[in-house]
Amino acid sequence: MRSPRFLKFFAIIIFILTFLLPQYIEAQNVNKQRQLDEKLAREFYYKKDYEKARDIYKNLYDNYGQIQYFNQYADCLILTGDYESAEKAYKSFLKKNPKNWKSHVDLAYVYSQQGDNPKAVKYLNKVLKDVPDTKNAINDVANLLRARSFNETAIALFDRGATNPNINYKFYLEKAYAYNSMLDFENATECYLLYLKENPEQYEMIKSRLRVMMMYDLNGNVDDVIRMALLRKTQEEPENEEFASLLMWYSLQQQDYELALMQLKALDKRGKGDYEKDILYIAQIAGDNRQYDIAIEAYDYVLKKSDEGVFFVQATVGMIKMSYDKAVAEGKHDKAFYEDLNKKIDDAFAKIGFSKEMLPLVMVQADILAFELNRFDDAKLLLNNTLEMNLSIKDKSELKMKLADIYLFTDEVWEATLLYSQVEKSMKNEPIAHEARFKNAQLRYFIGEFEWAQAALNVLTAATSKLVANDAMTLSLTISDNLEYDTIGLKRIAKADYYIYQRKYDLANCMLDSVVAYNPNEVSLPNVFYRKAKIAVNAGDYELADSLFRRVYEGYADSYIADEALIEEALLLENQLNKKEDAMECYSKLFDYYTASVYVAQARKSYRRLRDELKQ
Repeated sequence: MRSPRFLKFFAIIIFILTFLLPQYIEAQNVNKQRQLDEKLAREFYYKKDYEKARDIYKNLYDNYGQIQYFNQYADCLILTGDYESAEKAYKSFLKKNPKNWKSHVDLAYVYSQQGDNPKAVKYLNKVLKDVPDTKNAINDVANLLRARSFNETAIALFDRGATNPNINYKFYLEKAYAYNSMLDFENATECYLLYLKENPEQYEMIKSRLRVMMMYDLNGNVDDVIRMALLRKTQEEPENEEFASLLMWYSLQQQDYELALMQLKALDKRGKGDYEKDILYIAQIAGDNRQYDIAIEAYDYVLKKSDEGVFFVQATVGMIKMSYDKAVAEGKHDKAFYEDLNKKIDDAFAKIGFSKEMLPLVMVQADILAFELNRFDDAKLLLNNTLEMNLSIKDKSELKMKLADIYLFTDEVWEATLLYSQVEKSMKNEPIAHEARFKNAQLRYFIGEFEWAQAALNVLTAATSKLVANDAMTLSLTISDNLEYDTIGLKRIAKADYYIYQRKYDLANCMLDSVVAYNPNEVSLPNVFYRKAKIAVNAGDYELADSLFRRVYEGYADSYIADEALIEEALLLENQLNKKEDAMECYSKLFDYYTASVYVAQARKSYRRLRDELKQ
């Protein structure tokens, strides 16, 4: 006989099986069908089959009443252009959900899409009025407005919040994003700078935001807007270091080294920090970009501060070296100038003594003695004496390279090739070793040993340094292409190149003229015109040089030196003839038509710089 407890348990089981289990199974089936419907609706939506997605979302919303289904359903109505149904759906929904701000904004969007802008504006004004006075609510609704491109209304909402003392937040950053969306870069920049003033610790973030604005600037307007805003802010608030630093950073991005130096000097004079290192950095990069006067001004500023400062030696070396680099770039051969510069180097050594930091002055002085004052023995003695000092292998290699250059200049070919070979062996796989191998190959080319030269050059075409590889490729093509036509013509071109190296320009011109007279062909002639142009530049006959460079790239556009002729003419037009628009045209031709050229990056950079200069 069964116990009462067993009978009770049995009755519960029967109840569960009879009544609860079918309900549970039905609920599971309903939930499974709901998941399938959701998945199917999503698939239709992502495939842009909005009508099918609409019907499923409508059914899901009717059955389960969840807001997410309504949002998707209403969105499908808008995407199918059924604005009338969308308006009815939103109005009906908002009667039950009056605080659903997304639907309020979406309804205003529907009115705007229907072309009823007054109604849309009226409704947006109602939204502005009804949004709660809290930071989170204002941010949330403003983001909804921006998602529907109601950026002006979002900004108005931010302004309302900014004036509320209970919120105590200005919404500068959020407004900047909205202005950016409207392509109103002037107000966006102003908001970023106002935010920075209140939050100086966010300097890097604001710098990043401005960088993004500049990156996506299609017509150059943003650069001017940021520049003017920063100049205005630094004038209005000269003590604000973040604004001053930002202007300096911006100047470097635009390669406006003059403005960057001005800012650094102003910061340094306030005495709130040590900016000499940054000023020397400006000097270095300005010099690297051939803006020698700005570099010299920067070095001079540091030198005038103190002759006992930490950076005095670096500034002394930089000042003298930059003065020399400027003179070389300008093709200056005034003996009195170089004698004075040589004396300044002697005075620097007398005052400072010799250290590794002074090594660049040894190299400059050797160049001046040998190539400008014709004191070859003094130059060789200087370099040989320096080589006796306790220096690194790298430093000694650089000195040997300079000594070899002078030996080659004075026709001591075998002493030169020995030193080049020593550098190549001692600095294997380093850039200076590639340069030494190239110079050795060039030496062999000068003396007519073309096969030896070409074998070395072919290895160098894969060199790490792009410039060495490009020079090696150019010289290798000079040899191989001219050998196919005329060995005698190649020997004359090689001899002319050696004369050019030795600055015997009259002899070089005579040799090149002999090629035109006796060995003219489509390979030799562009080589001749290019070399005669370089000689004309050195002689200061810039108009002749201009016509000769043009003759190379216009008459022999497929020549392997056409891109070199273009970059040389661009530099000539920019720096000597002051024809900046013509220079821009040459830079443009180079990166448009010679896309594989090693000079493309330089041409793009110079083109942008000149474009910005001409705007001012």
